[in-house]
Amino acid sequence: MLSAAFIGLLLSGCSSGSDDASVELPSADLTTELTVLIDDGDAKQEFTVTCDPAGGTHPRPESACEFLDLAAESGADPFAQVPPDAICSSIYAGPEAATVVGEWRGNPVDAIFSRDNGCEIARWDNAVALLAYRGGDSAPGGIEP
Repeated sequence: MLSAAFIGLLLSGCSSGSDDASVELPSADLTTELTVLIDDGDAKQEFTVTCDPAGGTHPRPESACEFLDLAAESGADPFAQVPPDAICSSIYAGPEAATVVGEWRGNPVDAIFSRDNGCEIARWDNAVALLAYRGGDSAPGGIEP
């Protein structure tokens, strides 16, 4: 179960010099069909996520859909890129990259996640239920069981 603290992290993002905090809300169409490609630098894994009902080849589709539902309820865009003027710490957490494409609540999705700096790491960590990747010494390939 995702907690309110998790949603707070999702909404907090990184500091930015921009005052534009507007978020485009999802459309009334609730179709969610996503393809997630994880590349950890050694191996690639691809899986699908559908919601309402939760399904696809994702290892934990219910968790992924719950993350997406909570983002929609809070008005957050879980696929928003880090603003170009964001001030991010110079921390490198590894070569992992994820690409998410498809449709979320009827809206097109084409997002890239990385672990190249503090803001991107926070963004990745916020979306870990969707990305299903923990890194380090997790399950083979880093994918959550």
